[in-house]
Amino acid sequence: MLEAPGDDEFRHAAPHAIGALLIASGLLRVGAVGVGVALQFRISDLAHGSPSGVAIGLIGGAQAATEMVFAPILARYADKFGRRRFLVAGPVVCVVAVLLVALGVRPAQLGGARLLEGLGAAAFVPVALGTVAAATSGDRRRRAGASGAFEASTLIGYAGGFGLGSVAYFGLHRWAFVLLAGLYALAAIVCLIFVPRVPPLPVHSLRVVFRAAVGPGPMRAFLPSWIMSFALIGAFVANLPSLLRHKAVGSQSLMHHFDIRVIGLFLIAWVAIFLVGIILWTPFVARLGPAVVMRRAVPGAWLTMIALLAINHLPFIGMLVVLPLLVIGILWLAGFGPAAVTYLADCSESLSADRSALMSFYTVALAGGGAIGAVIGGFAAHLLYIDGLVILGLLLATATYITLGSVVRFDRAAKSAALV
Repeated sequence: MLEAPGDDEFRHAAPHAIGALLIASGLLRVGAVGVGVALQFRISDLAHGSPSGVAIGLIGGAQAATEMVFAPILARYADKFGRRRFLVAGPVVCVVAVLLVALGVRPAQLGGARLLEGLGAAAFVPVALGTVAAATSGDRRRRAGASGAFEASTLIGYAGGFGLGSVAYFGLHRWAFVLLAGLYALAAIVCLIFVPRVPPLPVHSLRVVFRAAVGPGPMRAFLPSWIMSFALIGAFVANLPSLLRHKAVGSQSLMHHFDIRVIGLFLIAWVAIFLVGIILWTPFVARLGPAVVMRRAVPGAWLTMIALLAINHLPFIGMLVVLPLLVIGILWLAGFGPAAVTYLADCSESLSADRSALMSFYTVALAGGGAIGAVIGGFAAHLLYIDGLVILGLLLATATYITLGSVVRFDRAAKSAALV
């Protein structure tokens, strides 16, 4: 194993380095989600209120596709040539991409701009995660806290993106994309000023990094579960706002052509409950271990989907009765994210000089799962509207729970071997 000289430097600068990365990550996620939400409304307007679910799914998945493909490559070059320059360059590329979204009027133009936006995200997200892992090396409690904070900043970004994307598009229409591009620029400035420079590191070859990720070991056991969990999230993020905005469908209560601002508030409330759940779950990650917490959190997705299905077919009074179950399900599920980030950070200890490249598989799972979810979610929504999304969510949650069994078994075996 090669030693990473940057680890010591980041451990000394941990508080302000992690803080800056959390702020920049939150800004980046506000921009990405805000653009995604505003783009759905833009496509809906261009289609006169009846957009194609397939078109929305494909355009929504475009950003995730390039993010998934280029994340390991760009992260490896970040380790090799210096992480901070990639933390700055990634958001700058996103600024250009979002301005192109503002100029686009055809699906191909919008999809192409989103592909470029994904390239910028690929340069930023895994490097930010690798830097957080370096700053918390050797301290399990701090790592669990930092991982929880990273997931919280991501969710705050989702909430901000849902709200700002909805409100900005309502008030500014196409100019909303210019406002959202400014958030990417702020993320670049934060990283340039506050993230310390680390010299290039003595990295391994990409073959070694890929073998560590997809060869026999903890990461290979875990990646299918995480891809499916992000597919579930991607299906809802890429399709739910447009479904809530869709003209009314008599058989489904949530298909009601809601006001854009109401949709934004609904999504913000959803994320706020997730944040509370992360706060409640984070102490248990260090205590029980990330593998156990992940599997215990997944049943929350089943309860959430069942509650949504009931709400979608009940009158208003019935919705109020089921709503507490929805809240409990979201709180229950919230433990999955910080546990998963902690699990990957622990895996990165095997190649400390290649942390960004290894943590890029967070982005591969996020983007790959998001793209898969956006596309199959679009088809599910096309067939059965919100009911289709809920059924898909149940299937993906079940598959995630089953595949996590091998992760828990691998973790138990590793702990037993360490005790011998």
